[in-house]
Amino acid sequence: MKKILLSIGIAILLIVISFSFTSSRASGLLSGNDFISKYENTPNSVLVDVRTPLEYDASHIAGALNIDYENSNFESEISKLDKSKVYFVYCRSGNRSSKSVILMKKIGINNIYDLQGGIISAPELLK
Repeated sequence: MKKILLSIGIAILLIVISFSFTSSRASGLLSGNDFISKYENTPNSVLVDVRTPLEYDASHIAGALNIDYENSNFESEISKLDKSKVYFVYCRSGNRSSKSVILMKKIGINNIYDLQGGIISAPELLK
């Protein structure tokens, strides 16, 4: 009986964690067309590609700043960003960008949009 209750408790905890993570991301998620349109029409905005330099060099959205999420200095680099600007963040699939958004919010950057599904969901945006 204890094992069943423990299993149920763990399942509920995982559902709550999953829901809160999804909810925290959902407020700034935009589809490809909405993402680029909002970026182009938002004054004081910065486009940030959080993929590796190799991925960035292969192709990226025009005008994007590359800050590699996988680099050990990522947090140091994002801490240098102007907190008053609006950031549009993307990666390949949305995994690294969602983690980047969490870290950016942690240091006080609150105006952030994330490309839903990453660049693989909107390859037409690449140059």
